[in-house]
Amino acid sequence: MNTQELRIRQREALENAHGNFVEPHINQFIAVNNQSLPVTPINPSGLYCTSVWLVLAVGYVAWLYFLKRLGNR
Repeated sequence: MNTQELRIRQREALENAHGNFVEPHINQFIAVNNQSLPVTPINPSGLYCTSVWLVLAVGYVAWLYFLKRLGNR
């Protein structure tokens, strides 16, 4: 067997290794993750509460900035 045939066989072995060993593990991993995802409803009350506190904090800082500028006149 010459070196070119050996290289061709090594390349085919590497290509087959991906198809025979890597792809089944990837497919199994994807299948397990798709089946195990829980379906939970999202409760937006935490988002609303956080948004209100953020608006209040920004408004308070703006109010203090306004009072400081008013006092410097």
